[in-house]
Amino acid sequence: MMFAKGKYVNIDGLSSQAYYLRVPQDKLREFQTAVLKASHHDYLALATDQGCRLRAVLLEGRLIRQLPKNARVVGDCIAVLYGADSRPLMTIDLVQTIPQSVMERTLSNLAAKIYLPEARHQLPK
Repeated sequence: MMFAKGKYVNIDGLSSQAYYLRVPQDKLREFQTAVLKASHHDYLALATDQGCRLRAVLLEGRLIRQLPKNARVVGDCIAVLYGADSRPLMTIDLVQTIPQSVMERTLSNLAAKIYLPEARHQLPK
């Protein structure tokens, strides 16, 4: 049995904690090929979570043979997500596919939250 470590993709970004996922024996070759095609960089896959829901997950660019002590599996990997060029989707591909309206709304929310304190001294004229 092999395992992968990754973070679930949420609407507002990646989950803050990394989780371990089981790679089924019948999908092992697909995930090993994805690791090689992604040049050991993080790549996107489809997996289940603790509630047996399908979720996108950003997996680390390597597979693990044995879990660390006190680690537990929270779901199963199902498939690698590929782009039109037959390469596994990576983080940059995910960011580039965000609709422009969502990006603009996110940027405006960030701009509204920025607080700049008043300058303590004046610059010379």
